[in-house]
Amino acid sequence: MTRLKPSFPSFARTLIKQKLEMAMIKDIEIVKYKGFKNLKLENLSQVNIISGENNVGKTALLEALFCYDEIILDYYFDSGILSMDTFLFIAKSRDVQKNRIKKYLKDIELSINGGSFGFDLDIKYKSIYDLNKEEKEEIKKFNQDYRDFIVGYGIDRFEIIPIDNILTDNIKFYNYIDSSKPTNKRLVELYSNIQSKGIQHKFLTYLKLLDNDIVWIEPQLLDDEMLLRINLNNPERSLISSELGEGTNRYIEILCTLLSKSRGVVFIDEIENGIHYTKLYDIWKAILEIVQKENIQLFVTTHNLESIEALNEASEAMNFDKISSVKLQKDKNNTIYSVVRNYNSFTATVDSGMDIR
Repeated sequence: MTRLKPSFPSFARTLIKQKLEMAMIKDIEIVKYKGFKNLKLENLSQVNIISGENNVGKTALLEALFCYDEIILDYYFDSGILSMDTFLFIAKSRDVQKNRIKKYLKDIELSINGGSFGFDLDIKYKSIYDLNKEEKEEIKKFNQDYRDFIVGYGIDRFEIIPIDNILTDNIKFYNYIDSSKPTNKRLVELYSNIQSKGIQHKFLTYLKLLDNDIVWIEPQLLDDEMLLRINLNNPERSLISSELGEGTNRYIEILCTLLSKSRGVVFIDEIENGIHYTKLYDIWKAILEIVQKENIQLFVTTHNLESIEALNEASEAMNFDKISSVKLQKDKNNTIYSVVRNYNSFTATVDSGMDIR
């Protein structure tokens, strides 16, 4: 790791990190990531709903924001700007197999202007033939003949990592929920955070909004595997979480993530997956209540009109106006741009019956 100029003292770094945890992303420019070029997002809010047609980049936008948020927090933990865990986690969520990880890493290019955070970031793959003079000097410290690297620049340093040195095991993040059904293992890990905070009853109160027959949840060892056991009231029986519907598992994952977070940013891809449309209003009310109490900023993607309408109704019922909608679109040159609506514009658009998706 090479520092470009004197770094912040550790006490200053800690203070900045604490402020960042309480701050929210308000403005940002994604200079380069996947299909994005110079995509500007301004006037973001506490709850941000991302919509757009298929393959316009909703999930990619969520990934870019997630990577940026995690990397700047890593930086202020003084663990550097090239913790590759974020990218590896995204690869896992995209079902990239281990034998294709190296190729996946070679496609990485993330460049962001930090806007309200003031932290510019530039991360990309380079072969040994693409390195500049300073980077070539840095790789001499490795004492091995590496050919492929990830190079990152941010604030007061640049870092360079050989791709062959990047570990791919035990990658875990609990503030990013992808669009797939959660595994038993992930649900147990998430619920253990609820137990460690001693808020099982609080969690259960919110969960019963989806299914009032749920009496209690507890981890259980079954055939050498930890599972979540769900006790039901009507009829009196118990099931493991995987025996319940996708919507219940999805909602458990969302609740555990939000209730165990306490400040910071949470990212949810296709929030309504598996959840019946009749439950969306109550679920959005619970989500808005939690993010407000816990001071969480939320970014979610959706292409579901019922989910957007339920959010609109829930926000009006709760008098919660810290909402922005981000609609991604493509112009005639296939360049992706965004239309960001503040709360008043969002509600007016939904109430008028216009398709905000």
